[in-house]
Amino acid sequence: MIYSRFYTFYNQIIFLNQFHPTGVLLTKHMKKLIITFSISLLLNCAHLLAQTNPETPLFPNGIEKNPVTHPNPEKVVDSVVNPLSLSHKNRVISNISVPTYQLFTASESNNKHIGVVIFPGGGLTTNWVDKEGTDLAMWLSQQGISCMVVKYRTNRKDEKGEMIIPMDDYKGAVYQDARTGILKMKELAEGLKIDKDKIGILGFSAGGWLSERIVIKSTETKEAVDWKPAFAALIYHGNTLSNFKKIDNIQALPPVFMAIARDDKKMPVKEIIPGLAAIAAEVKNSELHIYSKGDHGFGLAYDKGHSVSKWKDSFYDWLLDIYNK
Repeated sequence: MIYSRFYTFYNQIIFLNQFHPTGVLLTKHMKKLIITFSISLLLNCAHLLAQTNPETPLFPNGIEKNPVTHPNPEKVVDSVVNPLSLSHKNRVISNISVPTYQLFTASESNNKHIGVVIFPGGGLTTNWVDKEGTDLAMWLSQQGISCMVVKYRTNRKDEKGEMIIPMDDYKGAVYQDARTGILKMKELAEGLKIDKDKIGILGFSAGGWLSERIVIKSTETKEAVDWKPAFAALIYHGNTLSNFKKIDNIQALPPVFMAIARDDKKMPVKEIIPGLAAIAAEVKNSELHIYSKGDHGFGLAYDKGHSVSKWKDSFYDWLLDIYNK
């Protein structure tokens, strides 16, 4: 918006100069100054727009006997940025041993008093923190939903493609990251002006797996757990029907929102639809959205198709429905 307004302003001045009787509204020197100023303004605006909120350690006092350590420091690779990306970034982060979070708060005038903890995907070895994290958080916060993006710990693979950190140890670590993220959001709820009982989770791909596991684990004890999510969203992730049937107390599951594309090559629809459909049918207030195109990893689906790009709107409207907003 800033770009277009300044560009329009500059062109209007040039137009007037061309047709003014004296032809001296703008000298060449003045034109150069305006062009220089406009370029500087655009660069500064682009820099500001590219900023994302600061990261805060999930465990400010550190992690005792952390099972997830890496021989190399945390690595950030910049992937291709879609021109429509709200964050203007597309970082892919690996070697994460210190989990962090970023907050994106709703404005006071538009606050729906709902919180979402977001877990990006990345196959458990990387974290696509912007494409599947900050972009959505920025959009949702504009709609009045406060968000937290969790950069959880990652594993790594050997030359044979096998996970190096034992999966039992790794699962325990990322479950801890997810639970702590939910508890941290509840801890901050009063300051963010969100209801503690309206804090849920959303995960993309591997983050969807993590979200699913946390939801199921919250039902495996007869005692109430303070980290149980109020709702869950699984974006291009799906359980199998056999796993769904292993859940002892289906009624204890919170409402679930699910979105997937028919042409997903990593999660074939024929394999996962039975499980997703069972959740939609048996878990109260749940929804399943199947899009004709989008493949795996569509994120906010800026250029993946017309219908799939609406999934975030459907998720937002679903939140309003389940909370009668």
